[in-house]
Amino acid sequence: MSYQVLARKWRPKRFEEVVGQEHVTRSLQNALRTGKLAHAYLFTGTRGVGKTSIARLFGKAIRCENRGPDMNPCLKCVPCLDIEAGHSLDYQEIDGASHNSVDNVRDLIENVRYLPARGTHKIYVIDEVHMLSTPAFNALLKTLEEPPAHVIFIFATTEAQKLLGTILSRCQRFDFKSVPVDVLTDHLKAIAQKESIKFSNEKFIQLLAVHGRGSVRDALSLLDQVLSLAGDGVITEEVFFQSLGLARAGALRDLIGHILQERPLEASSLFQQLLQENIELKRIIDQLLESFYAIIQNIDNPAQAYALDLLPKDSLSGVTFAELFWVYETFVKDCEWAMSAPAPDKVIDVVIQK
Repeated sequence: MSYQVLARKWRPKRFEEVVGQEHVTRSLQNALRTGKLAHAYLFTGTRGVGKTSIARLFGKAIRCENRGPDMNPCLKCVPCLDIEAGHSLDYQEIDGASHNSVDNVRDLIENVRYLPARGTHKIYVIDEVHMLSTPAFNALLKTLEEPPAHVIFIFATTEAQKLLGTILSRCQRFDFKSVPVDVLTDHLKAIAQKESIKFSNEKFIQLLAVHGRGSVRDALSLLDQVLSLAGDGVITEEVFFQSLGLARAGALRDLIGHILQERPLEASSLFQQLLQENIELKRIIDQLLESFYAIIQNIDNPAQAYALDLLPKDSLSGVTFAELFWVYETFVKDCEWAMSAPAPDKVIDVVIQK
């Protein structure tokens, strides 16, 4: 059997397995429990937060013949198995980016009229629905306003602002949240344990969550990327930072210390060393800004700032909040114009030595 990436392998199959979207899953479970199903739903939010996964889970639950008391699909009946296998006649997932013409929508409208082959509902999930052309939207409007009783539409999009107001007004809308770092960290820990993945330092799990930027799929894709270099399932510091193209934690910590303690030659030398290690310039800048921000957030508690292992011991000695904020603000402004300069690495080197 071919390898299945973690994001697909751990796609939620029950409502309680969904990460960070309790407000959505609870509403959908209540709708199933009371039988008050809308004819059109709109799931909107950033990428990788579960829109399509929940649409598929919700579709299975609607079609399921043996739902449990928690409204989860049984995953064993014919409709559930057909949806999972991808050959259900009464559940269709449509990519709005590649099926965005009027003719595509007309075909859909023609099929909507027919009763389901089995059960009581037909489900149409249109992913990236904002990619439909304006004529295609207009063709869909009448059907969306007065669809047959057996039809439920579920639209998913990352850009709800691009949808026509006439479409939005006909849908029950759910806004998906970016998953908090602590929730995403716990999720990654649970998966790592089940997959027998070992980290030499648990802070790497939190770093994965941070770089996932609120996206479960992105975080799991990064974990897959790290595992591809580790090989044996043991993730060391060298493997972690090298696989993600990040500056080593120790080097970044020392660089921040040189900057705060005004050691320009040492800061420049370390910066050049990171470039020679083929660390992307923007990655270095992003990591520095994230570290400075975390230090500023903990400026009233230096012990906590040091505990984060973002700067050498005593490097905050003699540094005021105003100075630290000035360093951050200056770095942001200078890096912005430096990236458009003919030789941005040289400009950033000068900025670091200021």
